[in-house]
Amino acid sequence: MFQSIKAKVITIFSLAMIIFTCLLLTIVFINERERVLDLELEKSTDISKMHANLLSQEFAQYVAMLQMVSDNPQLKTNDKPFIMQQLQRLMMIGKGNFINAIYVDKNFNLTDVLGHENKVTNPLFVHGEQWRGKEYNITVLMQSQFEKKPVIIVAVPILNNQQEWIGSIAVAVPISALTKKLSPIKLTKQSYAWLVDSNNLIVSHPSEKLVLKSTLSTEESKSYPGFYKIVKQINLQDHGYGRYMDAAINESKIVTFSKVDYLPGWTLFVTTKESEIFIAIYQILYNILIISSILMAVFLIFISQLSNSVTRPIIKLTKEIKVAVSSKNHDFEGVNSKDEIGQLSKAFKGSFKKIRSHTEHLEKVVNERTEEISTKNALLSEQNDKLEELVSKDPLTHLYNRRAFMSLLDKELARAKRHGATITLAILDIDHFKKVNDTFGHNEGDQVLCWFANELVNNMRTEDLICRWGGEEFVILLWEASADGAFNRMDQIREKISKIQLDTVGQITFSTGMVTMKEGEEFKDWLHRADDALYKAKATGRNRIVKN
Repeated sequence: MFQSIKAKVITIFSLAMIIFTCLLLTIVFINERERVLDLELEKSTDISKMHANLLSQEFAQYVAMLQMVSDNPQLKTNDKPFIMQQLQRLMMIGKGNFINAIYVDKNFNLTDVLGHENKVTNPLFVHGEQWRGKEYNITVLMQSQFEKKPVIIVAVPILNNQQEWIGSIAVAVPISALTKKLSPIKLTKQSYAWLVDSNNLIVSHPSEKLVLKSTLSTEESKSYPGFYKIVKQINLQDHGYGRYMDAAINESKIVTFSKVDYLPGWTLFVTTKESEIFIAIYQILYNILIISSILMAVFLIFISQLSNSVTRPIIKLTKEIKVAVSSKNHDFEGVNSKDEIGQLSKAFKGSFKKIRSHTEHLEKVVNERTEEISTKNALLSEQNDKLEELVSKDPLTHLYNRRAFMSLLDKELARAKRHGATITLAILDIDHFKKVNDTFGHNEGDQVLCWFANELVNNMRTEDLICRWGGEEFVILLWEASADGAFNRMDQIREKISKIQLDTVGQITFSTGMVTMKEGEEFKDWLHRADDALYKAKATGRNRIVKN
């Protein structure tokens, strides 16, 4: 039987079609799989970063609402009816995002929007001296005292005219509000977003058995093999992605993550089944397989009627197909004939067009999504820059505030250690500044502070870090300055400023304490030594510099 030309043609054709189909499926799968995965991972990472920024913006708005209320002078008079009115106003403008609004007075007496009263006992609620230098405080997840629900407390201080803490105003954000905001975040139909706080506790997740019960670990887990590697990435970078196995369903999953800037230590995750990412390419492969199978069945019926005269067209067609498979840009021409071989050639040409059409459509969709995300990221970046300017600069003198100084300090100390350079800390205090405020008023006092800050900027080097520490105190970090060199430079500035006569207040002088950092010294000890030196300078007559 197999010695006949017909049998040989049928056998060879069948084998050639099977090999071709497998080759076509393999090439499409190999070429498209990694490209689709990379595109989806980039898109998912951008989605994670975008929504982490949106979540951060949400909490920034909460802080802004509270700061707007805390600045009201009538709130500082401890007027209970007015306080309740403001708490109710916060609940109204929160639009359902808050479960409670809270006021704490200077004696730590707590009153909420429903009139409940109690004493502040939770150590996570910052009050008193601990508010010094803080513009807001956001707690980790905690149990609300009155509602008995897991919440995040967002609080801002209430300060008197001397910038002293006299109370706090806060709102309680329920974890259900965060879950509601995370639910629309999807890369595919079955993907989901979840949230982890600064203690690595899962605070929002579609699986209720994980919420508030599971923490992320750097140890290997039997339930989620490979996830510990992603946890280690979180400790090293702000955003990224990884792959792990879900043992419960025995399926690989892709997870992308991004840190939430306004919630220090909090991380947003987006998890997607790996099989869902490849649905599009699997659909293409399935279509190819179905089309190829149908064509094989049709052509095998008619091939039995062929003779040696069709052998050459078949060989030509096979070669043309191989070229089309191996070359992405090759235009499939096929064989021009009116018989079954010509139909086969047209069918393959249509298949290649469909494959190319599917691929081009997928690329177009991905490019449109990427462009949309890029536009939103640019807007978010611009808004973040404005927010960073607001939280890092003193609004009066435009110098760095204490928060920004502490943030930049670690970098400066690391750079000094890396280069083996010395670094000196100076604390400046304007002499008798309270007398200026009492005699000429706070507006004139503010003018003196601005003038003094401008003099410091004009006379210090650009590499020196100048900060308004609070009130009439300023802190300067002198880079690559020895104790004697720093002292001489600061003394020249002191003498220059003391000779200037201002139109209204007359002569302005300042006292300074200076210390050069010792090897291995903690910042708090370094600051304490500088503060002691400042005290000595003020105690020995002011308008002088004391170095420790």
